[in-house]
Amino acid sequence: GAGNSRTLEIKPPMIRVNLLGDQTAVINPTFAALTVSRHGVILALILLSAAGAMAVWSRSIHRQITAATEKRATLRAKEAHLHEVEKEIEDYQRTRQRLQTRIDAIEQLRESQTGPVLLLNTILESIPQTGNLWLISLTQESGDTKIVGFAQHAGAIPDLMSNLIASGIFDTVDLEEIENRKEVSKFSLLCRNIRNTLERIR
Repeated sequence: GAGNSRTLEIKPPMIRVNLLGDQTAVINPTFAALTVSRHGVILALILLSAAGAMAVWSRSIHRQITAATEKRATLRAKEAHLHEVEKEIEDYQRTRQRLQTRIDAIEQLRESQTGPVLLLNTILESIPQTGNLWLISLTQESGDTKIVGFAQHAGAIPDLMSNLIASGIFDTVDLEEIENRKEVSKFSLLCRNIRNTLERIR
């Protein structure tokens, strides 16, 4: 009936907008992005610092290695030079000893010589002046003169023989014996005097 009629009201649905939620949704990504970016910069700086330190350390090690290599080369060169000097000293001492032996032999020949002085002087003057040959004995028997000596180089012996022939005192000079040793050659020469040869011809 008319007395019991009701009016039906339709209300539109309520729409709530969470402005704070929306602002949070917008602000949080920006803040996270900024945070990550700062961490990346710090990490990059750390890596760059480490790389720089490694580069400096590597250059330092390289310089040390280069200096050590150069020092080793210098020490080796000095060692080689010292070996050469030591060898030269040894050669000098051997040469000095040979020369002294030659001088002693000459003095001995002069003291023990029983033949003519001209013969002795001729033999001594016939010795090559290279210092590679020296005499140790001189004997005369039956008109022959035997000369014994040492030669550092075998080529000096023919020079001595040629000089003896050229002296005009000996008719023949023969190599009687030669013995090759480690550093020298021992030899003996048999020389025949011209005077004896002429006497036999007469």
